[in-house]
Amino acid sequence: MKYTEAKRHYLDVLGRDRTAPAPRLRLDSVHDFHEWKQEMRAYDAAQIELKLATPREVQERNAATTIRRGRARIVRRAAYA
Repeated sequence: MKYTEAKRHYLDVLGRDRTAPAPRLRLDSVHDFHEWKQEMRAYDAAQIELKLATPREVQERNAATTIRRGRARIVRRAAYA
């Protein structure tokens, strides 16, 4: 399924039922994982477009770590030779 098709699908689904769940994680193959990621991007975009979530809420939900205001730190590392 293309991203545009997935987004259209989730706009329709979330438009009818605002509590519709996100796509189920599939890890059977790399291809399945990539399809799932594409569907998740479409799901997140549909939530933002329908104003069910803000971009910040989506970012915080999908972030690997907690984002704290004013606590970001950039760490510079020397380039490997």
